[in-house]
Amino acid sequence: MKKLLLLFITAVMMTGCTSTSKEIGIAGDFQIIEVDSCEYLKALYIGGTSYFAHKGNCKYCKERREKEIEEIINELKNEIRK
Repeated sequence: MKKLLLLFITAVMMTGCTSTSKEIGIAGDFQIIEVDSCEYLKALYIGGTSYFAHKGNCKYCKERREKEIEEIINELKNEIRK
């Protein structure tokens, strides 16, 4: 019974979360890749190793920040009205 439970837990852990990625385009020596709704730069060839970095101007993060700021402003306005 313990072995069956261990097998089940291992199977669940191995399936875990999945992420989706797709190539958006190429900018110079970098691919622009979207992973889980964020944009990343991938260095094409640096010594045979791939390097990823989050784009500083990721449009999805910008949209999220704008919504958060808008919510904070609305909360502050509601507090002032009280």
